[in-house]
Amino acid sequence: MRKAGHRRRDPIESVLRKPHIVVEQGLSELRYLILTQGLSNDPEKDFCSYRPYVWGILLKVPPIQSKDYLALIHRGASPAYSKIRNDTFRTLTTDILFQRRVSETSLIRILNALAWKHNVSVSELYVQGLNVLAAPFLYACGSETQAFALFDTYIHGCCPLYVKPMLEGVHLGLKLLDTSLKIIDPTLFSYLKRKLLTAELYGFASVLTFSACTPPLNEVLILWDFLIAFGPHMNILAVVAQLLLIRDSILASQSPMTLLRTFPPLQAKNVITLAVSFVSKLPEELYDLLVRHTYDETVSDKIKTL
Repeated sequence: MRKAGHRRRDPIESVLRKPHIVVEQGLSELRYLILTQGLSNDPEKDFCSYRPYVWGILLKVPPIQSKDYLALIHRGASPAYSKIRNDTFRTLTTDILFQRRVSETSLIRILNALAWKHNVSVSELYVQGLNVLAAPFLYACGSETQAFALFDTYIHGCCPLYVKPMLEGVHLGLKLLDTSLKIIDPTLFSYLKRKLLTAELYGFASVLTFSACTPPLNEVLILWDFLIAFGPHMNILAVVAQLLLIRDSILASQSPMTLLRTFPPLQAKNVITLAVSFVSKLPEELYDLLVRHTYDETVSDKIKTL
């Protein structure tokens, strides 16, 4: 008999234990299980201990030596240090679990280390939103070194245009959000347009942070399992899904911005289901631009032809 408090190994854990998980067949199986079953929390905890390993496999993150991370920390304050300190104390302040698990000091260290590793112009060392993007990695991981490796790979490998000084990828995402909503729900799009509400006004934070700005954090982690498995571009459709979940309230409101200023608590599974259903509704050309907008600068010119 299993001891009390222990649970049966779930299918994703079984996949993780298979040899040669980095091959495409194994990755496809892992993605399918994330979509259909999701990760399991540890017994009596609202937390999944193997999540960082799943993220690492999906992102193909090579092992990082602790000494390499420590070397960055030991360099002291980076030129971006004051900008980092101006943001870190405001990170997910209403999320009690995050505040208990992650210290501001850890957040400062990981952001400062990132600035040292990518030692470019001062304006590129730290941009708006990096503190919120770092937060889920620090919360999910067992060590700062692991969180740093995942965080660095994700933002510079999957969505580099989102962390440019002018946030080019974010603004492309917002344009694609408007275009996607117009196709998926023309009635809702037209209503918001009559109220002079575009994605730039109501969707900026959600696009900038891949919805990490919308609590609760445990739901954000479920959504991020999906985004890391299938691509950060799917967050645009996830934001559309969040709009459709409150569609009736928006259409009934004379001042919909009061509803959109703060999105309702995230319902990750419902959002994911809707987001996946939207893919088939988009023209192939639009979906291609959606996929590439996080990393391909040529999307900026092509989006003007839509």
